[in-house]
Amino acid sequence: MKFNEIVFIVCAILLLLLIFKEVRRASKVNLIWRILASVLLVVSFALLIVPINYQTTKEHTDAELNLITEGTDVDTIVKIKGEKYDLDSNQFLTQKRLKIKHIEDLAYYLQENNDIKKVNIYGYGLDEQQLKQLESYQVSFHPAAVPGGVISASWQKKIRETESLNVAGIYHNTSNTAIKLKLYGLGTDLDSSIVKANSKSNFSFSNQPKQAGKATYQLIALKGKDTVTAEKVPFEVVAKQPIQVLILASFPDFEYKFLKNWLYEKQYQVVFRSQISKGKYSSDFLNATSVDVSRINAALLKKMDVLVIDEDEMSAISPIERISINEAVSNGMGLILRLTNPKPNANSPKYGRYEIPSATATALNISAVKENLRFNELPFPQTLFLETSENEQPLFKSATGKSVVNVQLNGMGKVLVSSLSATYQWELAGKKTDYALFWSSIFLNASRKDLKNHSVELIPQFLQMGNSTRIVTTLGDTKVPNLAFNDIKLNPKQNMELPFKWDAVFWLTNSGWNTLTVNNAIENVFVYDELDWANLKNANKLNLNSNFSTRKLAEEINLKVTEQEVTEELSKWWFYVIFIVAAAFLWYEQRFLAN
Repeated sequence: MKFNEIVFIVCAILLLLLIFKEVRRASKVNLIWRILASVLLVVSFALLIVPINYQTTKEHTDAELNLITEGTDVDTIVKIKGEKYDLDSNQFLTQKRLKIKHIEDLAYYLQENNDIKKVNIYGYGLDEQQLKQLESYQVSFHPAAVPGGVISASWQKKIRETESLNVAGIYHNTSNTAIKLKLYGLGTDLDSSIVKANSKSNFSFSNQPKQAGKATYQLIALKGKDTVTAEKVPFEVVAKQPIQVLILASFPDFEYKFLKNWLYEKQYQVVFRSQISKGKYSSDFLNATSVDVSRINAALLKKMDVLVIDEDEMSAISPIERISINEAVSNGMGLILRLTNPKPNANSPKYGRYEIPSATATALNISAVKENLRFNELPFPQTLFLETSENEQPLFKSATGKSVVNVQLNGMGKVLVSSLSATYQWELAGKKTDYALFWSSIFLNASRKDLKNHSVELIPQFLQMGNSTRIVTTLGDTKVPNLAFNDIKLNPKQNMELPFKWDAVFWLTNSGWNTLTVNNAIENVFVYDELDWANLKNANKLNLNSNFSTRKLAEEINLKVTEQEVTEELSKWWFYVIFIVAAAFLWYEQRFLAN
């Protein structure tokens, strides 16, 4: 016999006993009301035990997932409607009252709950790998406030001897007290600056290391005598390979003058030729031996790593010299071409460009597209910008996204095209670090590359202890590489489509300097602790998630609304109220009304 049937039988017997009791009472006053109250009492009691279900139609909307990440404040969490989830079970341990559920694996959870079409992300957001799992979903990002501390930083991971280490970035001071930011290394303060209270400030430090090999400086933020943060700045000083630069100038303007002096100070080997009049030139040889530069030929260019030339000079030289330059670039020499005219000259390369009205031009803020370098403002109105194509990729852009330096491959060499004509303004304004960072990056990208039998890429670039790294090795043949990380031999997997590419995954267990060996060639690799550069990583997450959300919202993934038949349970509160009222009436009637 089923449980519901037993309940009804017991309640039926109870009801008969109650009715029999009321009928046998001597007083017949309110008998009908007493019997009715007894019936309601027993029936409501039975329905408190046995649920009553009914069918109804409801609108069903595709589900949304609320993801809470680091940086979300408590007030925001409280206001979120619906269930809340996190991906880090340790994130809100002290806030159990917020009732945040944990998702162990995001990809698996989304696969199991296939009715989810929209994901709401709160806080600093997800990392790049997690965002890739949301490509087929609509994403709405609710960012946390920009964190305080260093939110942008860049420096050269490798520098040559006699070169300076240039550390630049942005510090966000959210306190009411000024912060002293300093570059610290080798037991002494190397450079410093002050960040005003409640402000964002660009910083740039420069120092020429005296030692060779691996080193780790610190970027320290001080509030009074208290250390707020101390971030690691690892780099490596490698033996200087002499870079030979040939500069061909149509006239010696300030840009050439400052560039020539900077190259000389950095001990580049510079050959400088400037046109005085048609067919007549003046020449300077800085850190270099004298050579004949009256004619540009293959023998001269073979000795050079980089050629710097403006389009007026490129137009003025002979066709044979232009052919020699093109062949030299195809064989690995770098070419830096300065564009200064809104329209190309008759004999100069037809690189895409456009000009904006001078009335709308403003001071220029540029940043590197790939190297995460940001620079102080160039105090002059920039009107000439570059177009990009499939073959030309932007290397430096303005704050509004307009390209000012493009790069393209030409055989084994690279061609860098620049529309900047007054980077020397950084030097005049005392922003020597910005000038050095810009031109160091330019020559690094343009320089003739040493031919190696392998190349290595580490993914992600910011290695962190406790996380995994993917090591992608490109070889000159299809042989299995001898790959090891800290003397631990790795077993790489061959790429099926590109057999000369191999990749392996390794979990990072040691922070600090590590060694990666590829076929007996050693690469020094720095691994950060989990808490290193936390503010910078969170600021990068904010930008990454914001851009991802903007792109996904533009796709307009519509949430479907459908009608579904569902089974609902009648609320037991109704029967509880009836039970209380009936019991109260029977008690009151017997105690007062009967007398």
